[in-house]
Amino acid sequence: MKMLVGLAALAVAGGLAAAICLTAGSGGTDWRAACRTAPAPAAGKHPAAVAEARKALLSNGNDPRLEIEVVDLDTCAVEVGWKADQPQATASVVKLLIALDLLDRSGVPEGSEADAVHAMLAASDDRVASRFWQQLGGPAIVRRQAGKLGLSHTSPPGDPGQWGSTKMSPEDVVAVYRHITSGRPDEERDFLTEALESAPLTAADGFDQHFGIPRAFPGAAWAIKQGWGTSEGRRVLNTTGLVRTESRTFAVAVMSTWDDSIDVATATKALTTATGALKNSLVAAGELT
Repeated sequence: MKMLVGLAALAVAGGLAAAICLTAGSGGTDWRAACRTAPAPAAGKHPAAVAEARKALLSNGNDPRLEIEVVDLDTCAVEVGWKADQPQATASVVKLLIALDLLDRSGVPEGSEADAVHAMLAASDDRVASRFWQQLGGPAIVRRQAGKLGLSHTSPPGDPGQWGSTKMSPEDVVAVYRHITSGRPDEERDFLTEALESAPLTAADGFDQHFGIPRAFPGAAWAIKQGWGTSEGRRVLNTTGLVRTESRTFAVAVMSTWDDSIDVATATKALTTATGALKNSLVAAGELT
């Protein structure tokens, strides 16, 4: 079965640690939240953050495209939004839908099956994803979850074997995190988020997956599902997940594609810088403490 192939790269650290006091590390965080309804719109908040994020990508050329949504799960409001309803290739972010579909069918897995799902989410193991994709019906997974969760900008890949070419918008990705934190039973939520907050530096395919959120929010608790690879001649880099500080919990989706001629290290550095610009704007506005 064909799949989206990861690309080896070196991501460069970004973000400002000293500006805010954050909870220490990832692991064992209770990610329960109450943001079940659609969040209130951004209404033009943080325009400078969006401008800085776009600048980080545009300065490198290679036809970058950027979409963003950051939602405060405590107030259930969009903090930052930019083209958040525009779908693009998910790469491994689609593994969230695969895991949810599996839980819908059989509940929290046990034994070797639990280990496999953990590897698919934490280490982004493509072999496990391909096995579940085939077993659960491939594109039907995407259609089922889009219907259940009300994902308006999500569609299965044109080629049924290319699960990484599933398309989602940042708005829909954040909706998935809202569902995980507010719409799943405690046992299922904890099973999923424990895997996401255990994401190692090096993924199963050797890729450095700590670009974006982990480096832009140093010291914060996070639970991430990253995406990288190529789709339809475009380089894909997505950083998505949950971020917990001392005062707030956020769902974050920063999604980008480039002409596939771009150097991967350059792209990961730019995306980390863009994500850091969003964090720094929240700090400046007093919305991160």
